[in-house]
Amino acid sequence: MTFPQAPSERSSRTRWLKIAAVVWLLLTSTLAVVNSVGLSRLTEQAEASAQDAQVQALGLRLAELEQQAEVDRRRPTPLSQAEFATAQQALDERITHIEAAQSADNLAIDLQTLQARVHGIETRLEKARQATAVSARRSPEATKPAVPVPPFQVVGVELRGGERFLSVAPMAATSLGSVRLLREGDAEGGWHLQSIEARAAVFRVDGQVQRLAVP
Repeated sequence: MTFPQAPSERSSRTRWLKIAAVVWLLLTSTLAVVNSVGLSRLTEQAEASAQDAQVQALGLRLAELEQQAEVDRRRPTPLSQAEFATAQQALDERITHIEAAQSADNLAIDLQTLQARVHGIETRLEKARQATAVSARRSPEATKPAVPVPPFQVVGVELRGGERFLSVAPMAATSLGSVRLLREGDAEGGWHLQSIEARAAVFRVDGQVQRLAVP
């Protein structure tokens, strides 16, 4: 058997249902607002990132354009055909002038060299002519070298121990104590005894060979 509910219970239940519906609507609205705010922030961040990327790309492009403009500014201006022909003609004329001046300098140097050589030859010829004239004025006979006179006199030849010696004495010697014995190779007063022969003694003095008789 079912008992009918009291009016107070039905009204209380209805009120709680309304409260639950309101709370659910509030939660749903809050979640929707939060999601909307999050999406807005994500959109703003994406847009900001895209703008930053565009700014960086524009900055790089601007730097490239500035660098290209600097290169173009430093690049020399190309010459026209007429300007090139004029410059080439001026260069050819300058080269011709330099070659002509160099040829003149070389000719002057060659002329000075020839003059110096001619002067040297003339000087040598003049000296040779003067020497010939002096020789012609001299006696035609060749001057005979003076015969050297020995500063000693040959006394004789002595044999001692199987070896021969030449006895010599000064020109003004008065005693036998001044007699000197020379073997081959000895010298007396610049006279070098080379050999002792049977009748002569061979000496070399002043580059000459002299033979002195042995008494």
